[in-house]
Amino acid sequence: MLAKAWFESCDFETVGKGWITANGNTNSSNLSEYVFNNARVFNTNTSMNGTTYLGRPWRPYARVVWQNSELSNVVNPKGWDTWKKGDNNTADVYFKEFNNTGSGAAIDQRASFSGQLNASVPITDILGEGFEAEWWVDTTFL
Repeated sequence: MLAKAWFESCDFETVGKGWITANGNTNSSNLSEYVFNNARVFNTNTSMNGTTYLGRPWRPYARVVWQNSELSNVVNPKGWDTWKKGDNNTADVYFKEFNNTGSGAAIDQRASFSGQLNASVPITDILGEGFEAEWWVDTTFL
């Protein structure tokens, strides 16, 4: 299963406790990856603080990056979660963040299986060189 996706300038207003992504593959040679760039995660209801996770691994080789995004305090300080209690399917996950802002972007309590990048993931790493000319790309939204 190969599914690479770039999410640009998306707003995620949470409506309840949960996870934004559930990515994964069964092996390291057939990777799926989601990159969220310039996104916003928020909720105006303060009782929702800490109830949302950026993602959890559906399968062993989950790959998700949140970068240059605004994460409000609705994001749980751990940032990332396991699939279910007792299922620590996290040894091979690639859950990364770079240059996020907001109270939900603090990294001091992040899950041990996540990490920080030193630079943004380029869009060409996900969509390929010359992606702008592809029929399936609407550059209005980039």
